[in-house]
Amino acid sequence: MRVLVCGRLGLLGLAVLTGCGGAPAGEAAPAPGGGGAGADKVRERETVLATCMKQKGFAYTPSVSRPKAPDAEPADYDAIKAERSRNGFGVFSAIVYPKPRETRAPDPNQATIDGLSGARRDAYLKTMNECRVDALRQVNGLKVTSLADYQDQMSTEIENIDKMLDGDQKLVELAGPFAECLKSKGERVASARPLALSARGMMLWAEQADRLGKAGKVTAAVARPYLAKEIRSALVDLECGKDFYAAFVPLQRRLTNEARVKYGFQER
Repeated sequence: MRVLVCGRLGLLGLAVLTGCGGAPAGEAAPAPGGGGAGADKVRERETVLATCMKQKGFAYTPSVSRPKAPDAEPADYDAIKAERSRNGFGVFSAIVYPKPRETRAPDPNQATIDGLSGARRDAYLKTMNECRVDALRQVNGLKVTSLADYQDQMSTEIENIDKMLDGDQKLVELAGPFAECLKSKGERVASARPLALSARGMMLWAEQADRLGKAGKVTAAVARPYLAKEIRSALVDLECGKDFYAAFVPLQRRLTNEARVKYGFQER
């Protein structure tokens, strides 16, 4: 299942330093939630970046923001069932139970960037990106030539994870009965590939939400009956895929965490 690069990076929690999400060019890398070795690496990278910038004649304040760590996806059957009983696949629940938007402290270097203009600003951003690449190489041992190369390597890593999940023999064997059970319950199944099955429900209900959105504003009152249907569908999906998810979730989590560690972030 191919998804836009930034979308896939975001889903795996790797959309950092890549420009995904429209972050300002000068925004510092956020530290992984929860502290630990991952946060230590970010702090070390920021220190190396500041030293590099100083050597090249630019001021830079090491900046490690601390957004709230995202909740880990439930892994066992009972936890998944409890989550789906309230939120379904997580589509219409985001409208019925909206979460407050998280705010982060501003990057202390943004004022410096905003105070520059023309060639000096361009030189600052170019140097900062070059120093950030140097820090990734020095601290994380990554063989990257640019931030674009860093993103490309992560994108390739994600594609490899997708291939491993779709090619895992146990998941392939469990996917067949899962798909047939869904069809017998009246659920739409476009593909019996493991990765497609795992995302099937969320994608279908996201399409429904998109259609409603194009027809007008979707309020909590409008979304609530759709959420009830989504929950029923999500529970059917879970029951049909009970054995499948017991194998898929831990494998996906292990592969994702290996990628996070490789690219300098904390495990989830």
